[in-house]
Amino acid sequence: MMNIMLGNRLRAIRKEHGLTQQNIADVLGVDRTTYTVYEGGAITPSTATLVKLSQIYNVTVGYLIGIEENNPELRKVPDEKPGNILSGDPISLLKKEEKELLVYFRVLSEEEKQKLMKKIKVLAQSKGKL
Repeated sequence: MMNIMLGNRLRAIRKEHGLTQQNIADVLGVDRTTYTVYEGGAITPSTATLVKLSQIYNVTVGYLIGIEENNPELRKVPDEKPGNILSGDPISLLKKEEKELLVYFRVLSEEEKQKLMKKIKVLAQSKGKL
């Protein structure tokens, strides 16, 4: 039962984020067919993989495995404000490569995120974008 719930949630949340099974498999470092089996509910991912999936989707492991019904705080969309690009559904506003970038970013350590952000800022500043 848990595998079916997990599979259904993995599939739904992946589609909600506009990602493919291959995108997620690449981040997890597994073959796409392995990830497909997770979504199909035939096998349960390891604890480490569940944690990584929760980081990718910004939800709790409890939500993924069906212990928690919803995850309102983690999945909350910012308040709508006129002219705010984040109003409405922020995921739908992102291009495919931006979504993929977020997936990879979420699995980095805090130190790695800080280093990457510094590099991005330097690059953007060198292009006169900031």
